[in-house]
Amino acid sequence: MKLIFTLAFIIAACSNHSNEDAINISGRPPEPMVTTDMEEYIPLSKHSQETLESKLLSPDISQKLVRSGGINFQSEAVDKDYNQIKGMLGGFNAYLENESQSNDNFRKSYFLSIRVPSEKYDSLLNTIAKIAFRVENKYSNVEDVTERYYDLQTRIQNKKELERRYREILSKANEVKDILEIERNLNQVRTEIESMQGQFNYLSQQIQFSSLQVQFYEELPYELNSPKKKGFWVRIFNALDNGWQVFLTFVVGLVTLWPFYFAGAIIFILIVYLKKSKNKRL
Repeated sequence: MKLIFTLAFIIAACSNHSNEDAINISGRPPEPMVTTDMEEYIPLSKHSQETLESKLLSPDISQKLVRSGGINFQSEAVDKDYNQIKGMLGGFNAYLENESQSNDNFRKSYFLSIRVPSEKYDSLLNTIAKIAFRVENKYSNVEDVTERYYDLQTRIQNKKELERRYREILSKANEVKDILEIERNLNQVRTEIESMQGQFNYLSQQIQFSSLQVQFYEELPYELNSPKKKGFWVRIFNALDNGWQVFLTFVVGLVTLWPFYFAGAIIFILIVYLKKSKNKRL
């Protein structure tokens, strides 16, 4: 039992996590963790902080950037441009993440979400811009996530080291109470590692593959009755067509009232019959 307490004290001194990572011998629940929007806050040990600072100050460190952007353009042949863009993705080691298409009376458009290796982002964007009939909008954004990347990496390493020490203690524990307590803390550390590892993997994917949004459309030929057509003869034809449609609507309306005509005829016949009968009696 003394050995367990001694080892627990060593863990607390090495990791500087007296409230979170050390074994809770008293059985009291651990203090709640403070969270942020992006990741669970887990204090680093002094050694981990020094490791992170040395990485950030190292001249050999690689800058971690998340790039994103997009382009909107008008196309002369939207289906042709769509097939051309899909066909060129393989040459840039890019892939289509999702796509959508929409049509109305005036235009046909596509929206493509593309993931492309960061080093080929500019080349793909410029290549797509060259096939556009008229570029309406082109934009890019770069976010520096170097500190966040190495901070997550160091936190994961720190937690894995703590997990290793917990397993060593667990292998030497004899009493059921101590074993259960160690396993509870071990599970908590394992959960934290998995959470941070998921964040790290997602951030690494964002760094490796940039996001490119491509939206383009084609103006469709106007229909004869399109209000956008302003030609004189087109307006004349529209007027004739509208007049004919009004006439048809009127005729259809008259036909719709046939029950009233039928009822009126019956009433008229009945009135005439009654008048004749009255005249005969006189």
